[in-house]
Amino acid sequence: MIRQAAYRVGSLWRPTLGYSGVRTPLVLLSSPHGARLQSTATARPLITKAPSDSYVEKYFPFSSDNALRARYTNQFGGIRFGLILEDLDLMAATVAYKHASHPEDPSERSVIQLPSVDEPLNKEESAMILSKKSDGKITDPKAAEKMAHLINSKLGPMRIVTAAVNRIELYEELRADMDLRMRGWVTFVGSTSMEVRILVDTFPKDANGNTSATARNIFIGLFTMVARDKHDVAVKVNPLVPQTDVEKKWYALGLENKASRQQLAASSLERNPPTDAERALMHQLYLEDHAMQQQEKQNDGSDPRSGYVYMDQTQYQTTVLMHPQRRNIYHKIFGGYLMRSAFELAWNTAILYCHARPLIRAVDEITFLRPVELGSVVIYEAEVIYVHAEDPKTVQVKVEAFNVDAKTGHRTRTNEFHFTFSVDAPYLKELMPRTYEEMLKYITGRRIMKSVKLI
Repeated sequence: MIRQAAYRVGSLWRPTLGYSGVRTPLVLLSSPHGARLQSTATARPLITKAPSDSYVEKYFPFSSDNALRARYTNQFGGIRFGLILEDLDLMAATVAYKHASHPEDPSERSVIQLPSVDEPLNKEESAMILSKKSDGKITDPKAAEKMAHLINSKLGPMRIVTAAVNRIELYEELRADMDLRMRGWVTFVGSTSMEVRILVDTFPKDANGNTSATARNIFIGLFTMVARDKHDVAVKVNPLVPQTDVEKKWYALGLENKASRQQLAASSLERNPPTDAERALMHQLYLEDHAMQQQEKQNDGSDPRSGYVYMDQTQYQTTVLMHPQRRNIYHKIFGGYLMRSAFELAWNTAILYCHARPLIRAVDEITFLRPVELGSVVIYEAEVIYVHAEDPKTVQVKVEAFNVDAKTGHRTRTNEFHFTFSVDAPYLKELMPRTYEEMLKYITGRRIMKSVKLI
């Protein structure tokens, strides 16, 4: 029998399966008739809320729940971080829905239990999926109308989707003997977006097995969630007013994070050239590569490239068919599953580069550009884009996901992921970019690594 973990939503407790692959958000909020959230600010008054109003927590009793521990444990006796990414995305959506809802008005809002994604597709759902073209559009207007009605009947016309994962930073390794507590709040709100802060901590045990009353923080995650209507038009969300000193601090950090994201976007290498210092670094890398080639031509018996790996030699990819069992409540592919798949490829890429076990230290700049449709063929491409070969030894891996049209072969980029790993190895080879495009990737990875404060 599968044991259950529990979500806590305010004072409401409901069980949900305590492992990835069969979970949906614990509760989402929807009109009883499924269609009363409007996309215009004047259609309905907004409700001012505090961060505590969206509070959600979940416990992972790994030390006592054998089935849960077996599901999450990796080959090193640690926790599979890819599964934790699914849980984080799930919690971020639940928290965001809780903030965007109007539970104070029982005539319009009610708390519902969503069907689990492991439930088999009924005939109507199967027919609608089969009627989709490769770009995800439903060719039959009646089938499209039925699909919209199916989603609206469960959720109402408002959609909450993950726009980006701004930062997940880990302070120590996740071990299978740890009991974890995951807590989430909306800590900053724009007009149509919400910043969800998720803290994961543990309660240490002493030598006698006694659990400490003081929690130790393991990592923090920041998600940007956005509200859209059924036509993908932005929907205004409830404003946020922090109450406590901690909530006010988080709100101020949210303002800083927003300004930082705008600054990063403005200084992106897709818009602006590298800085003077970065151009000097690029030239230095060119000279080092040129010197290695000259030494090779001398053929003096030494191996001039033994200490380097060219960036294009670090590329790996995997192709995945997106089955309906991975669907979310909107009949798209669950974003947490995309993150897990990308992380596992990134980890494989890192260990093949380092030849030693990499430990995840940070997740940055995960962007969700387009939804992934059921039945899609998705190609994940991973590449090491930056290496810090001195202590602390770290590796930055970039993963891109592409939706491929099986009929035409046309590729559409849907996601971008960045993962920072640390590695305990006596020696780590330097990474050498050669083309200008690779140089820009190298500089991007270096910027991210510096923002994690590992170098």
